[in-house]
Amino acid sequence: MENAFVLGNKIITLDETPSTNTYLQELTVKTECFEGLVVVAKNQPHGKGQRGNTWESESGKNLTFSVLLKPNLPIDEQFLLSQTVALGIYDFLKAKNIKHVAIKWPNDIYVEYQKIAGILIENTLTSNKITNCIVGIGLNVNQTQFTPAINATSLAFLTKKEFELEHLLNELLKCIEVRYLQLKANKYTLIKLEYLKVLFGYQKPLHYVVNNQRVTGIIKGISPTGKLQVEINSHLKEFDLKEISLVV
Repeated sequence: MENAFVLGNKIITLDETPSTNTYLQELTVKTECFEGLVVVAKNQPHGKGQRGNTWESESGKNLTFSVLLKPNLPIDEQFLLSQTVALGIYDFLKAKNIKHVAIKWPNDIYVEYQKIAGILIENTLTSNKITNCIVGIGLNVNQTQFTPAINATSLAFLTKKEFELEHLLNELLKCIEVRYLQLKANKYTLIKLEYLKVLFGYQKPLHYVVNNQRVTGIIKGISPTGKLQVEINSHLKEFDLKEISLVV
């Protein structure tokens, strides 16, 4: 498959691979790969998610793919990659007239309280810059039944329509590219502000678990390194990925 965008200038489609991120990572080691290369899997039985989880996906029903980026981004701004891609997916879903879309820190996409997409980013560093970045994305499209514990939803479930995956991939890549061009243009402040505007729980009291204790907190922002800033009992605290979890 070919299209005119930088992202997806070349698309490798696989019937099955354990992980598109791993496949693309191994490919970049073997050969010189151009920025924008996409690897899509019709079936990805061992797709990787955050916190060492796997991504549940019914074969041939969803979009599971990885994109190669070469952002040349300072290490201390690496969370901008998560924000950029998450905003691209957010824009795509809003263009599909999906309501109540939000980004759940750090980079899951929710519709109300249900997950519709997830992102896993793996970086290669040279000196103090991110030179290669592999972005793995899973978007629930035509799957309508999920393991109850997953608390997930899909485009088909929300719209009562079935989607053609190849066309949908091109639309999604275009939305991500618009945001990626903002990153390339050093519009860091714009990206950070727009991420906060659509961040799930921003400036709202919600329940979280911290150190096995249930607390009420209000998200106040994101640190430069991507830590979640939460006000708990009038004190502002910062949390890394495994240090805080939302009670849904």
